[in-house]
Amino acid sequence: MPIHTEAETDLWFVYCAAVISSLSDDWSGMDNEKAKDYILSCQSYDGGFGLIPGQESHGGATYCAVASLRLIGFIEADLLSLSQSSSMIDVQLLLDWCLQRQAVDGGFQGRPNKTSDTCYAFWIGGVLRILGADEFIDETALREFLLTCQSKYGGFSKFPGEFPDLYHSYYGFTAFSNLKEADVNSLSVELGITYKCDVMFWV
Repeated sequence: MPIHTEAETDLWFVYCAAVISSLSDDWSGMDNEKAKDYILSCQSYDGGFGLIPGQESHGGATYCAVASLRLIGFIEADLLSLSQSSSMIDVQLLLDWCLQRQAVDGGFQGRPNKTSDTCYAFWIGGVLRILGADEFIDETALREFLLTCQSKYGGFSKFPGEFPDLYHSYYGFTAFSNLKEADVNSLSVELGITYKCDVMFWV
């Protein structure tokens, strides 16, 4: 949860804790086994992850689940190249769910029957990259979708033709990084930051 008492508890905050622990190289404040059990309880019947157990699968929650398991060390990179029978998550079901999120317009949707949205190019694309399955993305179609969301004023919008915002501009750039676009820095997909980013800690 984001504060000590009376707040929501979900995978967003598990991911935040995993990122902070990873960046500080200090896992003493997190019970990794309990975090793992909670994450696994959020995998839905369709393969994706909900923010809490029993909730509908969601692109952002699925990224938080998979990236957290990777950061904590419970899953390896490129799961598809390994023996899936030894994985704690249903990799094939997860892969199927993620691949079904790329819509006919080339973009990714966060849930079935929803409109494609710039940010899910990173959330879902990032999961596929962690799994070692990014080769299954129609990269040409995804690039074309993202470019329709790029504004003449700069930045990216949520949907084509809308005004840009900082949130979707950030995820537009991270999506292009995952696509290995020229002149865009490489990305640590689990952390959502570039490898060239300097992290400073004030004491």
